[in-house]
Amino acid sequence: MNIIAFLLCVVPIWAQQKVMTAQNAQFVTAHNTHLERNHHTFVVRGANYWQAMNLGMASGPGNRSRVLHDLQQLSSMGINTLRILAASEASQFGQAPDRIRPELTQSPGIYNNDVWEGLDWILAQLPHFNMTACISLGNFWTWSGGAPQYVSWATNTRIPYPVQWDHKQKVFAGGDYDEFLTYTAHFYNNTHAQKWYRTHIRRVLTRTNSVTNVPYRRDPNIMAWELMNEPQYIRGYELELAKWIDDSARLVHALAPMHLVTSGAESKNGAHAFKLMHASPYVTLASCHFWPLNWGYYNATDPTIHSIQESISKMQVFVRNNAQWTCELNKPTVLFEFGLMRDNWGKWGGPLDAYDPRAPVTHRDMFYQAVYKE
Repeated sequence: MNIIAFLLCVVPIWAQQKVMTAQNAQFVTAHNTHLERNHHTFVVRGANYWQAMNLGMASGPGNRSRVLHDLQQLSSMGINTLRILAASEASQFGQAPDRIRPELTQSPGIYNNDVWEGLDWILAQLPHFNMTACISLGNFWTWSGGAPQYVSWATNTRIPYPVQWDHKQKVFAGGDYDEFLTYTAHFYNNTHAQKWYRTHIRRVLTRTNSVTNVPYRRDPNIMAWELMNEPQYIRGYELELAKWIDDSARLVHALAPMHLVTSGAESKNGAHAFKLMHASPYVTLASCHFWPLNWGYYNATDPTIHSIQESISKMQVFVRNNAQWTCELNKPTVLFEFGLMRDNWGKWGGPLDAYDPRAPVTHRDMFYQAVYKE
């Protein structure tokens, strides 16, 4: 889904500022109290484009004409940053529900070169549309394999999927959410999982783009590296989480010192969790997401004003808190994701009707307007 992102609060990063050369100025950097690119303030206006590397493939599921159409449309709307994946992992047990396919990583260290080249191609298109990329190096959720797949590889066990909609079988399938969280939390401290993840980081950041011949780590069209989409703060694994973030961010920073590094956190667990997930000096850009339906603030079947007003109120507190916490850490932060489904009542009251593009967006418009105003 496409989600707008924007800058909340910008303050100087921890690292010593380097003298900006003409080449360095092409990179997005933190400078005093704002982001800069080419000596001008850079305000992030972005969208998720998770399917980029697959759509960028020259064959198979690739659809480069669609990508170019999407980029043109997004650019005309003022979008200047795409958040894309450079990671997807296959199951050793065959087909898995709702995965991006084909996966980039077939098994630890074994890659699909066609998908690699799809990523190369999409990155080569961005400067033609005045766009940068925030590239995610992993995912906590199963739709790309992600952290649970690393655990599955390491333990040779099947992932205990949480309840989710299986688009192939057209049913809700899966089990206990807490069991899934506990299973996936082992990613943070499993020796094999961490070794394979760090190897993947090195493979991505040291890759040379086959289209532009520019190494990824030296590409100024990459704004930031995201350690993982939505790593979860799970009680009992706090120290392991903090160590994983610091170790991973240190490695990314060492390989690509001109790029920003972000954790990918939702930042939904309060000040302590926020600071734990952003305390590393190698995390140079803080992250937050806001999903009122997922977090139980919004009743999608309630057409009254009460439900959306509660969501807006919660969002306002959330944004202000995250802005305060990140300023206390002297780092910039971006609201990388927020969103709300279409109306899900009356004629559109079925379980999947809110995903129909014909469904109205009454509450979504109210919510988005409140976010932009905030």
